[in-house]
Amino acid sequence: MKRQQRRSVGAIAALVLGAALTVTASPSLAAAAEPVPAPVGTGKPPAAPAFPTFVRLPADQAAHSDARQEWWYLVGHVNARGHRFGYQVTIGGAGRPQVMIAISDKTTGAFYTESNSYSLDQTSISTTELDIRTPTAMLSGPMEAMRLRATLPVGEIDLTLKAQGPVLYNNGTGLIPFLGGTSYYYSLPSLATQGTLKVNDRTYPVTGQSWLDRQWGTWDWSTMRKWTWMAVQLSNGDRVNLWDLFAEGNEFPYATVLRRDGTHEVVAVNPLADTTSGFWTSPTSGQRYGTRWSVNIPALDAGLTVISRPGHELQSAFGGLYEGAATVTGRYRGKPITGQAFVEQNGNWR
Repeated sequence: MKRQQRRSVGAIAALVLGAALTVTASPSLAAAAEPVPAPVGTGKPPAAPAFPTFVRLPADQAAHSDARQEWWYLVGHVNARGHRFGYQVTIGGAGRPQVMIAISDKTTGAFYTESNSYSLDQTSISTTELDIRTPTAMLSGPMEAMRLRATLPVGEIDLTLKAQGPVLYNNGTGLIPFLGGTSYYYSLPSLATQGTLKVNDRTYPVTGQSWLDRQWGTWDWSTMRKWTWMAVQLSNGDRVNLWDLFAEGNEFPYATVLRRDGTHEVVAVNPLADTTSGFWTSPTSGQRYGTRWSVNIPALDAGLTVISRPGHELQSAFGGLYEGAATVTGRYRGKPITGQAFVEQNGNWR
């Protein structure tokens, strides 16, 4: 039986206005006990949420031929018998596909990265199923058994990703106003992960958690100044997709929060630009990035400290781009909390 649902008609406007609201949606995938939701396990498409969204799954895992912009963005935290890694793989599917790959060795502090652009005749991107193939990265398979492979000069990422728990629909609907246009946007924020990482001729069997972000739409990059984005996985099972976006002369700090029961909350976030510290300036791009953030979300009685490492810059079509695995500590819904995050910064944080 579908549960009663509460929703404000101003949900999409909440992104611009910074208002706090609550959206209740039935889970698209099964939920379970802490610390992470239970696996899908059925092999069937996820059930439709009680309130309509603008995303269709699993169909929208595939590419969209009418999208002006599109990407598949994967980040994760994995462990190999005490040796800890973070990884990031981004595949942009519109226009001239770009692949960005990074491995961060949390144990030693080493950071490895590779970025390439490819012509369309070098890639294969399906519009009927999740099947993306480029010379340095591939992503394919159903949501409960995705396969990710990526290569860079120092090694290789070879992982199986299994969707668990509910889907996170950004802004509660999966559609947001974005950079002078619109973006369809959802996340699979709890992906059970296993496989291998190969770094400097050593192969590590790994397990852990990953996060998939999917965006496609009609936005205009020229309207963007900079952003900080965070994929936050909290120890109580909540997932937080957080933005502090500077565009069109304004700052838009907000977050979409997904609870383990499928409830979405779109909440205002105190501007991160005011609390960013631990700055690091890249010797490659000259851009300045933060490595420590105080994240305050009044509606959730949350005060989180997010800490990453300096040096985690890769090169993209936009120039320097910071991609850092991070730790999370602090207070959330009035209780002590820990967690892990990935932080992306675009632009110069002076």
